[in-house]
Amino acid sequence: MKIYFIYSTFKNLKEAKIIGGKLVKNRLAACTNIIPSIYSTYVWKKKIMTDKECSMIAKTTKSKVKKAIKFIVKNHSYDCPAVTAFPIKFVHKDFKSWIIEETKKQL
Repeated sequence: MKIYFIYSTFKNLKEAKIIGGKLVKNRLAACTNIIPSIYSTYVWKKKIMTDKECSMIAKTTKSKVKKAIKFIVKNHSYDCPAVTAFPIKFVHKDFKSWIIEETKKQL
């Protein structure tokens, strides 16, 4: 089974923690890592913007990627949230096994 990392940005740490916690609780991700402070520069409504945000990486399996992305987008405060997923080519076998097991379990 393939392991994926889902990368997303959020307006603040509180929102990232809430969504990240629910991803893990609902077994859509084995774990998340939140980077509390990043600066993003982008164009929005024809203006160049630079905002402080935070980012999150969620570790999951290929079978959970679409559900996890759908969950993030549905619960996100942005009109157009940055949510991307990419497959992990190389992974430590024990870590891979842990992710697979954690996304199978029910709380």
